[in-house]
Amino acid sequence: MSPLYDLILQRKEELQTETVQVADALQAWRLGRERYPHCIRGVVRRDAGRDGSAAEPSKRR
Repeated sequence: MSPLYDLILQRKEELQTETVQVADALQAWRLGRERYPHCIRGVVRRDAGRDGSAAEPSKRR
């Protein structure tokens, strides 16, 4: 199964995300530029836990 990436989009001065499933970050960028050529701002890989849930940030100690 391919990893999940969030496309970071800026629309009307708001940041939005769209999740896509592609092989790597380069493909995520290409897809983002194809679909949203004027508002793509970034790509972030989503990590999933063993049960498929999204990873949580670690707590400061």
